[in-house]
This record gives sequence, C-alpha cells and structure tokens, in this order.
Amino acid sequence: MPDTNTIDYEQVSKENFNRAIKRKKLDHILKERLKSYNEGSVVVIKTPVENYLQTNISSIKTMVDNGYEGIYLSFQRPFKNISNIFEQNNIDLEKIFVVDCASVFSNSIQEPDFHNINLDPNFNIEDIVEKINKSIGYLKSNKKFVFIDSLSTLAVHKSLSETLLFSEYMINKIRRNKSDDVTFIFNVAKELDKKRYIQNINVYADEHIHLGLCT
Repeated sequence: MPDTNTIDYEQVSKENFNRAIKRKKLDHILKERLKSYNEGSVVVIKTPVENYLQTNISSIKTMVDNGYEGIYLSFQRPFKNISNIFEQNNIDLEKIFVVDCASVFSNSIQEPDFHNINLDPNFNIEDIVEKINKSIGYLKSNKKFVFIDSLSTLAVHKSLSETLLFSEYMINKIRRNKSDDVTFIFNVAKELDKKRYIQNINVYADEHIHLGLCT
C-alpha cells in the first residue's frame, strides 16, 4: 500500500512549472494591454481568485515601469505587507502612495510613513476619495493612476449603497478636482463579476482585460 505521506516531487515540479508559465503569460498580457491604453482610461481587469495578488503586483509594476506614479487603494493588505511585496518585486516605492484601508478594517496599527495614507477608524467613502485627491497632489509624474485592489472587501465592511456609489463618486470627483488624465484600474475577481457594485464600474469602463480567458 502506498505511503500517503510520500510526496510526488515529479508531479510537484510539473505543477510549479505550469504555474510559472501561466504567470509569465499573465504578466505579458497585462504589460502589453496596459501599455496600449490612453491616459485617463478606466480599466477593469477580471482575473481568477488564485491569480489576484499576482495581478495586483504585475499591474503596478507595469504602470511604474512605464513612467507612471500612482495611488494604490488597499482594501486587502496593510501598508507594511504591500510595501514589502513591492520591494520584493523591484517596484519603486517612491512612485506609489498607499491608502491603507486594510489596517482600519482589521483594527491594526497604522504604519507611520510618508507613502502610507492613513484613515480615521470611522471613515466613509468621501474620506477615501479626499485622501486619494490629496495624495495625487504628491505625484510628480504627468502620468498618474489610481489602482483599486478589491471592491468586494469594501463591500464586506461598508453598506451596499456606499459600495455602489464609491466608484462613480471617486472617478467623477477626481476628474473634476484634479484632471481628466488620471487612469483608473480596478482589479476584479472573475468569480464576483456579477455583483452589482462590479457591474456599476462597466458604465465607466473604457477597457476590459479578461485574464480568466488565458489562465
């Protein structure tokens, strides 16, 4: 009878190799597509859950490598965690400001850092947008972006009405107060793309990237 604790290293190697190939394919598609969009576009990326973090990091790296500076709206991961991941992936932290909603959601200590934009514990969507607006003023490049990492996490902590309003309010407010050349990128889990707060983005979306079709 086979030992149930035996590891099939050959199978593990094949799985790791296949995952690496998928990651390279995903990165290539993201880079080519994101580079082709005009400044000021609203881009929706739909990706399988298992590739979610990779998509976040690949998107940010692509934008920064192409001369953009931006705001990372982090609903999922606190600043310390996401900044460490950026460093590991050779993303210049000087080009990114993180609006750290995740620390508030988890009642964690908010890191004191110039590139970490902290929020009050009882923040609302207007507060988030005001923080983003202020942070955009710190960006030195003429090419700017705002990356939203997870509306589904926002929906867990805020009411449906607030979540539904958020994307529309943010896009219109920033375009009106700052400029119409700020690019917005929403990463959306493919499994949740039927949610109302996700479908609302499609009204504003200029471009869609369906990574689920290639992974």
